[in-house]
Amino acid sequence: MQSSVSKPSIAPTGLDGLNALWASFDELREAVTNIADLGGPEISEEAKRIVSKIDSFEPTVTMIGQIKAGKTALVNAMIGQTDLLPSDVNPWTSVVTSLHLNSRNRPEGTQALFRFFDEEEWDRLVSTGGRLGELAQRAGFDAEQDAVRDQVLAMREKSRVRLGKKFELLLGTSHTYDMVTRDLIDRYVCYGGWDEGEEDETSRGRYADITKLANLYLDLPGYPSGLCLRDTPGVNDTFMMREQITLNSIRDSRLCVVVLSAHQALSTMDMALLRLVAAVDSRELVIFVNRIDELDDPASQIAEIAANFKETLRKHDIGADVPIVFGSALWAQAALDDSIDQLPAPSRLALQNYAAVTPNPDLASRETQQESAWRLCGVPNLHKLIAACIVAGPGKAMQREARDALSNLVTSIEASDIRFGLNDVSLPPVDQKTLAARIDEIGEDMAATLANANNFAVDSLRERLKKSQSMFCERAVDALQSHLDAYGTTKAWQYNPAGLRMMLRTAYKNFCGDIEREAEEIYGRAARRFETLYTEMFGIEPGRVVLRPPAPAHAPPPTGVGKTIALDLSISWWRKWWQGVRRQEPTAERYATLIGKETDSILEELSDEMGPELCRENEAILATFVDAQRANLMSLAKGTGGNDAMQTDRLAGKTETLRATRDLVDAMAA
Repeated sequence: MQSSVSKPSIAPTGLDGLNALWASFDELREAVTNIADLGGPEISEEAKRIVSKIDSFEPTVTMIGQIKAGKTALVNAMIGQTDLLPSDVNPWTSVVTSLHLNSRNRPEGTQALFRFFDEEEWDRLVSTGGRLGELAQRAGFDAEQDAVRDQVLAMREKSRVRLGKKFELLLGTSHTYDMVTRDLIDRYVCYGGWDEGEEDETSRGRYADITKLANLYLDLPGYPSGLCLRDTPGVNDTFMMREQITLNSIRDSRLCVVVLSAHQALSTMDMALLRLVAAVDSRELVIFVNRIDELDDPASQIAEIAANFKETLRKHDIGADVPIVFGSALWAQAALDDSIDQLPAPSRLALQNYAAVTPNPDLASRETQQESAWRLCGVPNLHKLIAACIVAGPGKAMQREARDALSNLVTSIEASDIRFGLNDVSLPPVDQKTLAARIDEIGEDMAATLANANNFAVDSLRERLKKSQSMFCERAVDALQSHLDAYGTTKAWQYNPAGLRMMLRTAYKNFCGDIEREAEEIYGRAARRFETLYTEMFGIEPGRVVLRPPAPAHAPPPTGVGKTIALDLSISWWRKWWQGVRRQEPTAERYATLIGKETDSILEELSDEMGPELCRENEAILATFVDAQRANLMSLAKGTGGNDAMQTDRLAGKTETLRATRDLVDAMAA
């Protein structure tokens, strides 16, 4: 089956808003191209940079959920392909599959690209047993760690036997193909097949053990351009490799869709999943409750589930305003294949009853079974939410970035016309060396100011995180000591780390707010100082040149706060830990040590990785802004003066283009 195969036209329903967003980008791109040659070579290079930035825009929607919640089946329905991705993946498979829809950045001749784990990742898995092995080691469960490591060794040996000499050669490499087929995907993503008989290069699951990432470039008529749907593995895997992979995917995405099962929406396992996304801003989170076709009476049960679920979200500090969509991937697939009559009898009856009490307000006539199934499957509503979130979030941010860069480009060209078009005599040339020195001075000064502010913010973040860790540890140890005073060691005890996670999220959120405000203020000061150069170096009247400062970088969610730690593990683990410490006093101090070991990695990720990375992104934005102003100013300095006939004609020829571009910029900024 090729990726270009299309399903009924109902599939893209709800994504229309993205077409409007891309239309606005096309307008900006065309406007940048139109003025690229109206200045010097520096202006042309800056225009190319803006166009490249627009073309590289690809919002990503990350789909996460428990195994067997129907996540992959839902993704298939969202792209109008009922069987493209395998939905029977073995629990160990750790492949993140990115579906690039009508991509503008597809590598030439490539429709499928599969990347393999590198040798370092495999060695770490073997030496520690993965995250689960590390947790077992810190908690003092040596036997459990050995058991996990043995499983990993057996799995690696099985892969080595199957792949032979290719095993080591494949690690850290990738495979590319000029087509997408289900057989190809099964080979790299779907685990299993080799135990059933002799295998060859095309066997199902041949490379699944070592495949880390799959990128599929799908050409889907009717769908918008430049959208990526990222299907992640379920998070409850044996070695917790998937959990880390999923956390990284969420961090890199501006929209996360959590897929739950209607019968298990409030289960303990799903609460563990929601813990992973508790740090995500509610504006960037959507919950899809799947499998309503398995409910006896969806119309009445959905309202009850929604009310209970919102209360649960509130209790877990996730936010009751997170949008929840109820639906059925099974109904969606039946609608796409026009096979409603082939649904299981209970599912078909549930659909009929649900349709009877929820008529389509947009149809005057009775809708077909296919139309009912598609409307009630939830996919159209999910599409609408995705489109709205992208437009309001990353789309708006990208539009502003391109719009403001274009505005500054127009401002530079207009400044040239003011300098050379409104004077009756030739103006003396600008000292380019002096101008370059002034530009460097502004750039270096603003860069140093931002770096100092960032360093102070990161130091403050570390202090806040350490204080939060210390406060939680003190409370936990005090609670444990009270328990020991009351019951001794005859009764097991466990302390919920939710409070610590909330304090860590708050500290990180405050940090992000601090550096965003600092960046905005410094970017604004830089813009004002560059404006003064137009007056002081070129004689342009103050106020005639107004520059738009850039926006600070988007702060990724602190997803590491939600990763599983030993304090989250099941009661069976804690019973063993408790039995192990009864003979090793003092128990409270030993528990405090465990808290420190378990949470240090979270603190390090926030203060040594995510915090500094966000600061570097803001510093890079400032550097790009400074470089753009340098290009614009130096282009102006290299221009020639004089109000001769040729110059007048040149100005007249540009007026209409510049006016149209300025009108576009102002309209988008309104």
